[in-house]
Amino acid sequence: MNFGFLLLSAGLTASALVPSTPEWVPCADNPAALCTTIEVPVDWSDPDGDQFGLAAARHPATGEKHGTIVYLPAGPGSSGVDAVSNEQTLGMLLPPQVVEHFDVVSFDPRGVRRSSPVLCDSALVSTLYRPEPRNQAEFEDLLAAQAAVGADCRERTGPVFDHLDSTQVARDVDRLRAVLGEDRLNLYALSYGTVAGQMYAEQFPERIRTLVLDGVYDHSVDSGRFAEVSALAGQESFDQFVAWCDTDPACSLHGTDVRARLAALYDRAEAGTLPEAVDPGELTSRVVSPLTRPDLPAVAAEITRLEAPAAPASPRTQGAPSTETMPLPIFLQCADNRNDLASYADVEELAARTRAVAPDVRSGAYDTATLCINPPVPATNPQRPLDADDAPPIMVLTSRYDAATPYQGAQHVAAQLPDSVLVTYDGMGHGAATRSDCTKSLVHRYFSDTTLPTSATRC
Repeated sequence: MNFGFLLLSAGLTASALVPSTPEWVPCADNPAALCTTIEVPVDWSDPDGDQFGLAAARHPATGEKHGTIVYLPAGPGSSGVDAVSNEQTLGMLLPPQVVEHFDVVSFDPRGVRRSSPVLCDSALVSTLYRPEPRNQAEFEDLLAAQAAVGADCRERTGPVFDHLDSTQVARDVDRLRAVLGEDRLNLYALSYGTVAGQMYAEQFPERIRTLVLDGVYDHSVDSGRFAEVSALAGQESFDQFVAWCDTDPACSLHGTDVRARLAALYDRAEAGTLPEAVDPGELTSRVVSPLTRPDLPAVAAEITRLEAPAAPASPRTQGAPSTETMPLPIFLQCADNRNDLASYADVEELAARTRAVAPDVRSGAYDTATLCINPPVPATNPQRPLDADDAPPIMVLTSRYDAATPYQGAQHVAAQLPDSVLVTYDGMGHGAATRSDCTKSLVHRYFSDTTLPTSATRC
């Protein structure tokens, strides 16, 4: 079980009033892109109440414009403004023929970067960096530290902190649609952004022209099931890595028993003798996270590096509150997801379940954050089945071996969208839109003329 805190539904009608058109000006980081700020309600159940500024950016089509696509950022905590104003990042997100013919618009979600960010005392946050709990007393100490961090973040961030969930984000997206003057949207959602995409499909199905859910986060299962499926995804990706090492001399571990070498590292992690005092959860993250890119040589290099003798570890210290702050947007996940671990016994039981499906990597690298066990604000949009039967045909896009958002989760979400088509890239990596000529072509065609491939298409 990874105890790091990084990763990863209201019946209101659409906004009755079309907001005034904001001024788009050249972005500071890239004058070729245009930036603006849009006023949105802190709480969409009170649309005439307090407002805050939602930062947005537009990357104009590089050729003949055929339409506009709104990108729903990954994360939780990624900046859509940074993504679309950076040519290199945009090129990794969407196929070049899409960028050529569509304006790409995105935003910093509420609680992120320029949009009323979640801010916390950095010294308090540092108290969360600690070994995994080994008993009930340490589990309770961890929850107490998390409660202190959460209360501080809530006070520093202000009212938006209580309204961070993806149903609110979906309404922000519809305000952006109105600002853009679009009757219907083309939407590209990646990773955690697919939760906002699913919520938009529930609340505004008539406002969707096309929607690609890429690297799908399954919001319809509880935290225990999510952890199991994430562990399985990590194991399947690691199996692909082992197969590469077995057959390709380019792997620096080629010709050795890779699984045994990793198992020895876990033994040392449990004994506290790995470099940098890496514990088992951190070890899983360091091995599995590079597979999402996928950077297989980096995994081999990390295993080799961690096999070195550990230098004496500096004692971990818990800092006192200070005036220094840092962003902590993982609370967006807590607004959408409740973590059901309630005791150390629950921790042990779940660890046994994840290890059963992931004997080598033991757990997933990205679970529901432990901060979500005891957050200062209960989940306002907790996990539940998706209800988007009225949505138009949607493309659910995934890599077969995605260690961040499991393939099984994409299958489960696609099954809840009656007219969707699941498109599978038969390879590794998180996000599939630009993984191959096949996926690039299918995404471009869908955005261009709403044509989806046949059911269960593979690239």
